[in-house]
Amino acid sequence: MLAPDFPIPFGYRWQYIVIRWLQSWHWLGLHQGMFWLTWLGGEWFYLLVLPILFWAVSPRVGLRVAYILILSMYTNYWLKYALHFIRPLGIPGIHSDLTANSTGYAMPSGHAQGSATLWGLLAYWFKRPWFTVLAILLVLCIGVSRVYLGVHWPQDVLVGWVLGAAFAWLGWVFGRWWTYRGYRENIRLLLAVALPLALWGLHRGSADAAYASLLLGLGLGSVLQNRWFGLQMNPLWWKRGAAVIIGMAGMIALQWGIKWPVSLLWVSVVNLLIGLWGTLGAPYLFGRAGLYDKLGSTN
Repeated sequence: MLAPDFPIPFGYRWQYIVIRWLQSWHWLGLHQGMFWLTWLGGEWFYLLVLPILFWAVSPRVGLRVAYILILSMYTNYWLKYALHFIRPLGIPGIHSDLTANSTGYAMPSGHAQGSATLWGLLAYWFKRPWFTVLAILLVLCIGVSRVYLGVHWPQDVLVGWVLGAAFAWLGWVFGRWWTYRGYRENIRLLLAVALPLALWGLHRGSADAAYASLLLGLGLGSVLQNRWFGLQMNPLWWKRGAAVIIGMAGMIALQWGIKWPVSLLWVSVVNLLIGLWGTLGAPYLFGRAGLYDKLGSTN
């Protein structure tokens, strides 16, 4: 019996049945796989992929992907705080895992929206049919994992998918247009500061404020790096790998090494520093260590 035997709000009956049906397929291997899939749609995975993309593959593409993904996640948390949809936690008949990390509001699903944004952008960039199919399957599986684990209603995931796909498409189109426009440095600096500050002023909670601060650090650092010491990646892959290791170590040190009382202001400051480290501090260190070359160098 999958249908609820208790009163349930309009529009949630079918969603309750979907969750119960997915959870009826429970077995250890599938359960562990769902945990791994949900990790692939989380912030820790993004913190692994984005530095590799920016520091070792393509700074231009990496910055564009990071910018769009952060804007997408800012919007996600802003909508969560605005809509106040609850999760299916504590509903009779539904088993919920990862409840310690699922304390916020439900709609839209951050894992569904974030993964659709990230993998959609990578598919636009990579432009290989097999990669696009793989990206779509991965995004679908990540969304299903959130429903299977009982931390989201299907509607949360559906809305997240739609928003994530929209951010990926619009962001990539706008990013290409912006790249070819070639705006002057002063205009880029103004927008790099003004947009995140406006978003910070509109925040509804600590999470979206943190994303706005991270965006400020990334944009400001990128403009200042081009002004003060233009650098480019070295063609040797071992140097790129070393840059990623050093950069990740610095990012971890900022994230966990600075222990101050948790407050909105301090969370914002730490994320600002992480952004500045990613696009300014780390590249400067890479250049000093000989891992990056001067812009225009033929080495």
